[in-house]
Amino acid sequence: MRFYINTQQLNAGISTVVKALSAKTTVSILEGIYMEAANGSLLLRCTDLSLQIQTYIPADIREEGAIVLPGRLFSEMVRRLPGETTSIEVKKGTASIESGSFRTTLQGEDAEGFHTMSTVNREHIVNMRSDAFKNMIRQCIFAAAQDDTKPILAGALLEQVEGDLSIVALDGYRLAMRKEPISYGMLADRTAVIPARSLLEISKILPDTEEKFAMIFSRTHVMIDLEHTAITARLMDGEFIKYKQILPNGHRTRIRVNRHELMGGIERVALMAREGKTNLIKFSFSGDTLTVTANSELGRSKEEIHVDLMGEDIEIAFNAKYFTDVLKVLDDEEIYLDMINNISPCVVHPVQGSGYYYLILPVRLFSGM
Repeated sequence: MRFYINTQQLNAGISTVVKALSAKTTVSILEGIYMEAANGSLLLRCTDLSLQIQTYIPADIREEGAIVLPGRLFSEMVRRLPGETTSIEVKKGTASIESGSFRTTLQGEDAEGFHTMSTVNREHIVNMRSDAFKNMIRQCIFAAAQDDTKPILAGALLEQVEGDLSIVALDGYRLAMRKEPISYGMLADRTAVIPARSLLEISKILPDTEEKFAMIFSRTHVMIDLEHTAITARLMDGEFIKYKQILPNGHRTRIRVNRHELMGGIERVALMAREGKTNLIKFSFSGDTLTVTANSELGRSKEEIHVDLMGEDIEIAFNAKYFTDVLKVLDDEEIYLDMINNISPCVVHPVQGSGYYYLILPVRLFSGM
């Protein structure tokens, strides 16, 4: 195998595929980057058998072939190559790399031993805007579980119903749901659970543009088709929690509040809450005022925020982080907070439309707070 390639394009391609590089594996070849030179392009591929990323880069191919090179070392080398063009020649399992004044050799492995994920059959296809899907992931994925207590909650539910696609994530303390209209080629409704880690890597690779891309589903996998780059993720086994059964029915108190003012107030008061090691803040709604308070052994913090209250006054407490996690990912100037009582979840949703829905469980109030 022998080829010449633009160094910047090679670096960009490797930076893309190493997001799927296997960090801990008993199969050593999965710690490598698969490279195949053929038909005027270089194919790069990495996989941990749950996530696979591959991309094609144009190259001047002088001799076709394939090899697997050590992933971490090769990617760090390429990031530092000095020349505009890089040449790679492989003989008897050893790659000779030249770029500018730099020369090195790297021992590889036989490409035939590299594991590849299953081809995704085109059972169901969803087309949507890249920037919209990136935003959906950003505004939901923080609510996925971080531990393996309930493995299915380490993923997010993708749910297509008629002309809308929703992402739902929850960890037992909060729920996040985002919805966007889509265009699609196959009309049947569909649900799938994708690991949160796979969605995060997908969001990093998707361009922040209005261009549309295809999500191709089979029974066990989903593939993101980005023309020269393909991302394949294994779907999670098991049934996602029936989240609709835990959504509150109605409200007794509705608050309209400026999101920036609320977030700023919570962040300032939460400095004291953090010292109390519980990160607990209390909301007291009365008339047109929200009073946010927190106590610790070091003192007491309080801030008052103007709100529009519809319904009953209420006192309710939350983990400050769970609230700020929601407020940070939103873009709206004003939002609604809906509550029934101080032991039922608070629902955060837009003043207009139904594009997002967040549910935050309260913490029981105790005397002295």
